[in-house]
Amino acid sequence: MADNAYGDFFLSDVDDEMLEDDDDIIVPSVVVPAAPAQAPAAVAPAKAAQAPPATAPAPAKKAASRPAAQARQATREERLAATLNELMEDSQEIQAAALVSLDGFTMASALPDGMHEDRVGAMSAAILGLGERAAAELGRGSLTQVFIEGEGGYVMLIAAGGRAVLTCLADIDAKLGLVLYDMRAAAETIAEILG
Repeated sequence: MADNAYGDFFLSDVDDEMLEDDDDIIVPSVVVPAAPAQAPAAVAPAKAAQAPPATAPAPAKKAASRPAAQARQATREERLAATLNELMEDSQEIQAAALVSLDGFTMASALPDGMHEDRVGAMSAAILGLGERAAAELGRGSLTQVFIEGEGGYVMLIAAGGRAVLTCLADIDAKLGLVLYDMRAAAETIAEILG
């Protein structure tokens, strides 16, 4: 027989010659206790009754280890619309307002029914472009505002940063100084939002 590293002998280590001998090889038997007479189905409910509840109690929460929920920041469009809404609430004399990009697309608007924001956007961009050219050609510097007076009221345009124009409509009886003041404040806020 061959000896393995642990000093135990295995049947596979026995020479074939030994197996051919008529000697009886006695293999010790291991006695395994018999299973209880109860059926496994009868044992399962008893184990289930002794088992801990299916839901373990939640571990204690640590305030420092878990991140706090943060409110989602408003999108740029939501912030622009909120600025226009605030302008309309603060200055009751403004009847309508629109924020228009320099190429004529309306970014946000608070216009009455029947007034098309696409037309307001296109006209605002055209008026602003013509006003900028006139101011530059006539040596008046960069354009800050355009003021149009009609029989039924006013149209006022103010640059909102370098990327947009704020257009407002006011009634003929409006206090223009207050309207322009509110428009300038809104234009500064819009310029910050647009960056």
